[in-house]
Amino acid sequence: MGKKKRSTYIDNIDTDLAKKTYNEELNIVPQWEEIGVEDSLGRVTYYAIHARVSSPNYNAAAMDGIVVESIRTQGATESNPKILEEGEDFKYVNTGNVVEDPFDAVIMIEDVIDMGDGKIQILNAAHPWQHIRPIGEDIVATEMIVPSKHSIRPIDIGALISGGIERVQVYKKPSVGIIPTGTEIIDSLAELETGKIIDSNSRVFEALILEDGGIPKRYDTVVDDHELIKEAVLKGVRENDILIIGAGSSAGTKDYTVDVIEELGEVIVHGVAMKPGKPTILGIIEGKPVIGIPGYPVSAYIVFETFVRPLILEFIGLKEEEDSFVKATTSKKITSTLKSRELVRVNLGYVDDKLIATPLSSGAGVTMSLVKADGIAVIPQSLEGVEAGNSIDVRLLKPMDRIRDTLVSIGSHDLIMDIIGDMMNLSSGHVGSMGGILAMKRGECHIAPIHLLDMDTGEYNIPYIKRYFPGQKMAII
Repeated sequence: MGKKKRSTYIDNIDTDLAKKTYNEELNIVPQWEEIGVEDSLGRVTYYAIHARVSSPNYNAAAMDGIVVESIRTQGATESNPKILEEGEDFKYVNTGNVVEDPFDAVIMIEDVIDMGDGKIQILNAAHPWQHIRPIGEDIVATEMIVPSKHSIRPIDIGALISGGIERVQVYKKPSVGIIPTGTEIIDSLAELETGKIIDSNSRVFEALILEDGGIPKRYDTVVDDHELIKEAVLKGVRENDILIIGAGSSAGTKDYTVDVIEELGEVIVHGVAMKPGKPTILGIIEGKPVIGIPGYPVSAYIVFETFVRPLILEFIGLKEEEDSFVKATTSKKITSTLKSRELVRVNLGYVDDKLIATPLSSGAGVTMSLVKADGIAVIPQSLEGVEAGNSIDVRLLKPMDRIRDTLVSIGSHDLIMDIIGDMMNLSSGHVGSMGGILAMKRGECHIAPIHLLDMDTGEYNIPYIKRYFPGQKMAII
């Protein structure tokens, strides 16, 4: 088997321009399918759905009690009660019973005095349609229950059933193939040895695809072999609507993804100005989107969110939602280059009324930085880093109410922080003892772990507290 020529050139295209260019080349045509209403939770309607019947479809008693002709109750008061006779003036009804002519009102059972022998006494007159649900009070036949491109909720299912709908036409979920690649990649812990890596990315992709409304189809890991990857990609393209190829997207000696896509179809973009995630490949084979995603876990997650999620949403009739951003103050300097848009994982927490962002480890392979992150700070390509104390834009990954209930710690690492983090929401930034003191001085943290030895006195911490916070009350634990 001959060694295939590989491209080693990677572009540096602006992320938004890359998405726009790719979308213009694709021709996604969503399909629909018909399913039972009871199976429609979370599915997106292809057409507007209109009621076939009214609800209720008859005049219905809204209360337990008696049904009467309101005109026969006129004049009833506490001082001048009226006596009605069953069968002639009223009938007993339960909630939901049919109200037929000539009756036009319901009196609640608790307002009825039973006098025996089929007679009752009322102390107040009834008005027409009192405690009666008229035909179509909830839903009128032919009215629209839900519009097209609507994600069906539990309450919608109830309304659809009440409106006489048994089956609905919804956007068909796209099948998304996942091909993990790499000779070093293994599937189980039992195979783990030096030089081997357990595949986690494809499992994350599976979960993300399900969450976004697609159907994942994971294939066996393919070793770094051009022909084997080519064979797997061709099979994946023909069996799915979208194909993801994990790893092999860079320009290493065994990165064959870009060559395979070029051979079978067309590479639209190879390399985006985004860090992490630069060696992304956006290709098309047989008219279908094929995305080469970097192997580092953080890069893989961000590239999926940036390029794959919008495609899934387009297949199911939804649009990508605008990200929710907040302004925050960074607790330490963030370095970046003018070559890329930098995406920095951060912890967030409020100190008084100031939202503090604490950058986490920036490595593209540090999975825990995403697990712990409250948000992702976006450093524009036009900036060459951000100094501590400056404002940054942060895309939220967690609810703001959780962030507001967070203890902010900045300083040296201390084992007690892990204990605290298991007891409450904690934003912990490891910037060193002096960094913690300076953050406390700027009002950017609640607590600051420090381990500082004063060489003149031989005493830990207290001399520094007195020097940097003269005359202030500080608690030392």
